[in-house]
Amino acid sequence: MLQVSDRKRDPVKIAVTVERASAGWLAFAPVIRATAQGLTQDEAMANLLSLVRTHPDLLADVRQAESRRVELVAL
Repeated sequence: MLQVSDRKRDPVKIAVTVERASAGWLAFAPVIRATAQGLTQDEAMANLLSLVRTHPDLLADVRQAESRRVELVAL
């Protein structure tokens, strides 16, 4: 889970998938359709967080939803 805080609004939590790629790691947040990469898992997550902070409009749909709950299910 990635939590993004905004001084004017409540924090938003979004599900993030991190997976190994041929040249490092990818962090993918499907609900906001955003992907970031890095040499390590931590770097990929940090780059995704930086992307969201640089482009807060990515969270517009999530913030406008009347009710949203992220549930992780293991299969």
